[in-house]
Amino acid sequence: MPMRSLWKLMLGLVIVFIIGGCSTNNDGNSNANNGVARSEGPTISIRVGDNELLTKPSDRLLSGSYRNGISIMELLKGSNVATFAEDNSSIVSVKDFSLEAGMVWELQMGGQIIGNADWNNTVGYDSQLVFTAKSKDHQAPLQTVRLTLNGGSVEVDLHHTYIMLFKEDLTVRDLLKSCSSVQLADDNKKVLSVEDYTPLSNEEWKLKVNGKQLLDDGMDMKLRAQDELEILLTLR
Repeated sequence: MPMRSLWKLMLGLVIVFIIGGCSTNNDGNSNANNGVARSEGPTISIRVGDNELLTKPSDRLLSGSYRNGISIMELLKGSNVATFAEDNSSIVSVKDFSLEAGMVWELQMGGQIIGNADWNNTVGYDSQLVFTAKSKDHQAPLQTVRLTLNGGSVEVDLHHTYIMLFKEDLTVRDLLKSCSSVQLADDNKKVLSVEDYTPLSNEEWKLKVNGKQLLDDGMDMKLRAQDELEILLTLR
């Protein structure tokens, strides 16, 4: 074959490959624009009032523990999303969130409330499971405060949030004393330990309300509904 003809043949093949590649990319983009994208599997949402507690999309995914035909209870236990009572009659905690005695978790899937008798219902790949904190006495609107225990970079496994009913004239000290995981000094002016962890000489507990550090005399500060009190372990 003459060299000139060979070059023409090679050039033609290159053009064919380029056109084919563009066509494939256009098809892919067209599918994406049309919403034809693979679902990432079942998701969860945790709500208290109007607030969504899971702010990272990755925290909502359950696809890693999902399999075809799995039941609600199997999925929640296998993914460590929910902790159940010993008799499986109720949900004790969801992720790192627990409710005080006056509240319960309501679970919905596909807009339907899931009762105890429904734990064995099958979860679909595109299912959305929504956990909502509810008052046992149907208090509306639900007014709560949050107490977050945070080990920071020192005790990375120490992280839990307690959701508690708001009461008028509730102070920082009142909220700390109501949590059995927190031990205060005899004068109730300082946090000694959290979850049985006592800081080393180069560590200390710091208190924050809505992200702002509390002053030394802040124990008598009155909290408002939706406030978050955080106990953070830091280095001195």
